[in-house]
Amino acid sequence: MNLRPKLMLAFISLIIIPMIGLGIFSFINSESLLEKKYSELSEITLKAIGGNISYFFREMDQLSNGNVISSEVQETLKQDDFLPEEPSTLIRINQAEKEMSRILFQHPAVSFVVLYASEGTMFRSYRNDPTTFRPITFQELQQNALYDDVIARGGIPLWIGPHEQRDLTGVKPPLFTMMRVVKDMESFNDLGIMVTQYKTEEVNSMLKAFQNPDAESSGTRYFILNDKGLIMLDSNKQFDGQSIDLYTDSAPQLTKVYKSSRMEFDGVDSLVSSYQLDRNGWILVSIQTWDSLTNENIRFVQWIGMITVLGIFSAVLFNVFFVNRVAKSIIKVVRKMRLVEQGLLDIRITAQGKDETVLLANSFNSMVERIGDLLIEVRDEQERKQHAEMMLMQAQIKPHFLFNTLESINALAAQNEGGKIMLMVRRLSNLLRTSMHHSEEISIKQEVEHVRSYLEIQKYRFEELFTYELVVPEEAFEYSILKLTLQPLVENSIQHGFDGYEDGQGVISIIVTVEPQKIIITASDNGIGMNHDVLYKLTEGYSPSSKKHDEAEMGERRGLGIRNVADRLRIHYGTGYGMMICSSEGCGTTIRCVIPKSRGEGL
Repeated sequence: MNLRPKLMLAFISLIIIPMIGLGIFSFINSESLLEKKYSELSEITLKAIGGNISYFFREMDQLSNGNVISSEVQETLKQDDFLPEEPSTLIRINQAEKEMSRILFQHPAVSFVVLYASEGTMFRSYRNDPTTFRPITFQELQQNALYDDVIARGGIPLWIGPHEQRDLTGVKPPLFTMMRVVKDMESFNDLGIMVTQYKTEEVNSMLKAFQNPDAESSGTRYFILNDKGLIMLDSNKQFDGQSIDLYTDSAPQLTKVYKSSRMEFDGVDSLVSSYQLDRNGWILVSIQTWDSLTNENIRFVQWIGMITVLGIFSAVLFNVFFVNRVAKSIIKVVRKMRLVEQGLLDIRITAQGKDETVLLANSFNSMVERIGDLLIEVRDEQERKQHAEMMLMQAQIKPHFLFNTLESINALAAQNEGGKIMLMVRRLSNLLRTSMHHSEEISIKQEVEHVRSYLEIQKYRFEELFTYELVVPEEAFEYSILKLTLQPLVENSIQHGFDGYEDGQGVISIIVTVEPQKIIITASDNGIGMNHDVLYKLTEGYSPSSKKHDEAEMGERRGLGIRNVADRLRIHYGTGYGMMICSSEGCGTTIRCVIPKSRGEGL
């Protein structure tokens, strides 16, 4: 894939998609935070409403406690001489009911009160309000399922919510009903049953106080449920008497303390929160439509959308005016590099500015120029290698050395020295065999035998002018070396180093050392050494043209030469290997050759 499609793919993958994802994540996260926030607010609200409702019922309990111990109620229920169908009985009952009215209706929420004496007499007292309790005989009340529960409580009030006991408390209007046993304050015997009904307006007003003004159509509404899920009271008076299960799959009536979750209620996305009241397992539930909660979040979502769009627009501008410019610069360099690959080394790039693209162009120009220089240097190295190889071929058999050796053999023949002739011929044949070896590399053992033969021949020719020593460990014999590496070194010592020496004064030493990664060959003599100019010529002042001039001047006397050995080692083995010369006048010469440990392929 080309650079521009890659940049476009990276732009879409790393900028566009993350920014859109960030917007979606922010929206979802904001909704989650809103749900958490309004859940906490709903909990505070429901606790406040629940506290008010609990206070209302505790107040009704205290009022009822005062009523059941009042003398009016106690004396009324203690009368047991009421005779049915007697006119005086009706008068006495009416009189008792009037006495009751003065104390029983101290609170405006009280709507209707019925007293049942233990013998069955019923006393009623009520305001001019609609009532829902159906006055039944004491015998019918005893047959109701709630009667045993009321008796078992022993005077503790039993509250009945609207729509819970429709056969007993009625339906319209919905009222709270309390039933309790009235005890004799002296003997604590049961005197009768008190049934009191309370208006729901005060509880409704508590719910309305926390409801939005437009809650009739949208917003928050409140329910009071019993533990069966029956809606006893709806702040909007719409679902009174119905089951909560008809409108939601959740079961808020099972809430132990507080619960809030987002769900559908009556087909509308809503936040449903429920709170446990401290009476009869009743549950206070708030329903808040999600749209009403997110009205204030719309502007936040709009800001997120606007920021996302601006971010994408800025990213597009960045891609067009910056990334594309950088991509064009890189593509321009790539095209020029392809021309360089075709061999056009005169290619250059012109760039303007102060950023890294200019540095890239300048680096490209420097690289192309360096490649050109390296190619020239490689061509020079090849010429030098070819020249060194040519000199090697010329030095394999030196006519002057061969003539002198044959003359020495001839002299031995004239002296009838057959043993020495045989030794000289063997050494000469070994010398010629190594020189004419078909491979460029030979084993170190062969190279050592070659230089040993050469030294023995030269010792005979120069009449014991020098002595020599060869220190080579056997483990070095298996490794390879360029042929004719040692001969030029000892030849330099014999021809130049021992000039003016008497018999036996010259010493040549060749030591081979095997190290873990390389082999070190040290050739030293105690000759006259080299002055600074000669040493400089061998190490630093060399060039192909000067070398040809030196060879023309020195002729056969110089032979292959130390410099050619150094060139061959460096070219063949590369950097890190080669030759080092240490010498000064009157102190002899030491030459150190470093080659890699290699067994070669043609050995």
